[in-house]
Amino acid sequence: MSYLKNILPVLGLFLLFFVASSSSAFAFSFLPPPDEKTGAPNEGTCADCHVGNALNTSGGSLMLTIPETYVPNEVYTIIVNLSRAGQSKWGFEMTALDANGDRAGAFEVDTAANTQLTETNSKQYIQHTTAGTAAGTDDAHSWEFEWTAPDADIGPITFYAAGNAANNDSATTGDYIYTEQSESTPPIPVIAGVSLEIVGDMALSTMDAVAGVSYTLKVTNTGNMMDTVALEASAEVGIEGSVLGSLNNRSIELEAGASEEVMLEVAGDLFTESGDYAIRVTATSGTDSTMTAEITTTTTVEIPSPPEPPATPWDVNGDGSVNVLDLVLVANEFGQSGESLKGDVNGDGSVNVLDLVVVVSHFGEDVSN
Repeated sequence: MSYLKNILPVLGLFLLFFVASSSSAFAFSFLPPPDEKTGAPNEGTCADCHVGNALNTSGGSLMLTIPETYVPNEVYTIIVNLSRAGQSKWGFEMTALDANGDRAGAFEVDTAANTQLTETNSKQYIQHTTAGTAAGTDDAHSWEFEWTAPDADIGPITFYAAGNAANNDSATTGDYIYTEQSESTPPIPVIAGVSLEIVGDMALSTMDAVAGVSYTLKVTNTGNMMDTVALEASAEVGIEGSVLGSLNNRSIELEAGASEEVMLEVAGDLFTESGDYAIRVTATSGTDSTMTAEITTTTTVEIPSPPEPPATPWDVNGDGSVNVLDLVLVANEFGQSGESLKGDVNGDGSVNVLDLVVVVSHFGEDVSN
């Protein structure tokens, strides 16, 4: 009995020593280590406990599947894939932090209970469970779970993760630790904009309303995304005729910041009168129809007035005297119709006996004064 009394304390100390000395060998063989082992700023990794191989030794990998961009309150599927040939037990730990190192969003465990959640220093962590180590699974293993984005745009979010590709011998040697981080950013807000300018003169003139004049316009997409810009030119109606603005391209697809030139032709019709005609061109963003730009051209149409008819049309040859020569000129064009006929003395568009009568009625007059 006395022997047992003496040996029991010794056995107790031996057991305590055994547990303490072998704790590192059995620690976390089924459950993950304490939090803050993801490799995030001011955090360690699983390599703090699992020794013998350098961090991120070639031949293995830790890959994260996260959303490249996030929308507030949206739920996303996260995949953590760990691989290394020859290994057969697996573990990981992940956290999501904003630029200040604060918790970003919320993880949810998978329905198969391969993951679990913990919190430390106001940061959330998702880790493997005992079942999630997939002991006996060779060469690679992955975990899939959901993450809900924050309820507001908090800027870039970084996912930090560390993984342990273990050899399933319940010791802390012979294992390989890998770390990875990936960033998810809020979507870039779409900004639409368009500018319109004239290359050259804003005001031109023409002596031929029908032929008109041409303007060169430059259209620029001032937004941050590809846009299709629609162009429209107004028309100005004159007293009798009209002046129109015609574009050689009414729809232009432009990359952000890109420009393209278009031609605007301003022309009238046969009835257009002399005057100043303002033609407005409008460019409208296809992304945001409230974003428009306008320019206005002013085209001056100068139509020459027809020459004044002579004061004495019966002096057909204009020599200052009404004589037989004038009768001859009328006779030479007798029966003709049209414009600019000298023999059309009365201006009715036709040379006939009426014109001869007019000349005869003034025959012999001196009209030189």
